[in-house]
Amino acid sequence: MILEITLFIAGALISWLITHCYYKKSLQNQESELSKQSNEWKKLIGDQIMNSKESLRLQYIEKATEEYKRAGTPARVIDTFNVSEGEKADIYDAVMMRCKGRLGENNKYRKPK
Repeated sequence: MILEITLFIAGALISWLITHCYYKKSLQNQESELSKQSNEWKKLIGDQIMNSKESLRLQYIEKATEEYKRAGTPARVIDTFNVSEGEKADIYDAVMMRCKGRLGENNKYRKPK
């Protein structure tokens, strides 16, 4: 009787140990897969953000080019863009290169050196 109880307890402990080991391994696999998927999502989202920023920049250049053709200067439209001064200077330069084939003589958005 004592032998049967001892074997039953030993079997239960071994079963618990095996289950526990597989459970730990499963948690590690879940964690590594989550990390891998998370990195993939971060990369995808980062690429989407960069693509949308570049797309927005191209739209700004198009609007500023239209304003240059209409009014002779893109400055009034560029002033309305919610971007940094450096980005405004780059947009101004891009418009001048597109319309005149050279940079403008004075870019009011670029700080003098």
